[in-house]
Amino acid sequence: MSFYHEIKKYAHFDFQSFFAGVTTDRVEAALAKEKLSEQDFLALLSPAASGSLEQMAAKAHQLTRQYFGHTIQLFIPLYISNFCANLCVYCGFHRGNAISRKKLSLAEIEVEAKAIAATGMRHLLLLTGEAPGVTPIDYLEDAVWLLKKYFASVSIEIFPLDEDDYHRLRLAGADGLTLYQEVSWLILNIVYSITGT
Repeated sequence: MSFYHEIKKYAHFDFQSFFAGVTTDRVEAALAKEKLSEQDFLALLSPAASGSLEQMAAKAHQLTRQYFGHTIQLFIPLYISNFCANLCVYCGFHRGNAISRKKLSLAEIEVEAKAIAATGMRHLLLLTGEAPGVTPIDYLEDAVWLLKKYFASVSIEIFPLDEDDYHRLRLAGADGLTLYQEVSWLILNIVYSITGT
């Protein structure tokens, strides 16, 4: 199941009614849990949770320390394609922007990998625009295999995939994932549902 299928379950969700029913007690109960459900997460996004921002920040801090300790990990981004089908206003890859588009070949990726590795950086974030037709899973898988020769850690920030494709990239050596746009989409839809703007 893909992230898209999960988020699609909320396409007709009545956020206003849900948020209207959330009490501060419900927010406190969510904050006390070790593992949050989707409904708990939504409760923490509700207006009733606005008075608990410090408590949420403290819990996020505690969990970050619990799972990652006192570690700062530096990574360097490698953009292997700037083709994108989206119209995100904030993004330079916006398909309406009149920019030169490029998809690196595997040979070009290797040249970049060698140059980056020569700087001493050991952690890399592989990025693309959202254009699966230009950067299909086979291409991404080959890129990850190649990059793992040069880096201790290869994370990905790419378009959403289904579970099988994420598994393929994990087997190729990807060990981290960031998804900003999908989270933004959910929050924007929640804000829209609440405010209508």
